[in-house]
Amino acid sequence: MTRTLFAAALLLTSAPAFACAGGKCADDCGKPAPAKTETAATTPAATPAKVEGEKVVLNVTGMSCVSCSNKVTASLKAVEGVKSATVDATTGKAELVIDNKKTNAEALAKVVTDSGYKTTVSTQ
Repeated sequence: MTRTLFAAALLLTSAPAFACAGGKCADDCGKPAPAKTETAATTPAATPAKVEGEKVVLNVTGMSCVSCSNKVTASLKAVEGVKSATVDATTGKAELVIDNKKTNAEALAKVVTDSGYKTTVSTQ
């Protein structure tokens, strides 16, 4: 019985891992906002391994949760010539390493826009 109560209490106090940061995100996932604890949406992304190619940074507006950044990441990684893509909803940045013979920053910005988010190419 004690284990059951402990497990129930743990479930009640855990914040959802993929909740939107502002109540309702631009992706309209409808998940509740998390409690004031660090969740996957606020955890800094791991530093990717060094990949050779041209670095591109996009400013992305409208992402508010992990679901949003996952959607943008998947869209970018589907583009031929994208070697790596790291998207952070918290900072609104998409950092990519690309083969500039196969794609370019403007084409990638269009991919993000077509995914439903406003974007500009960063001049860093």
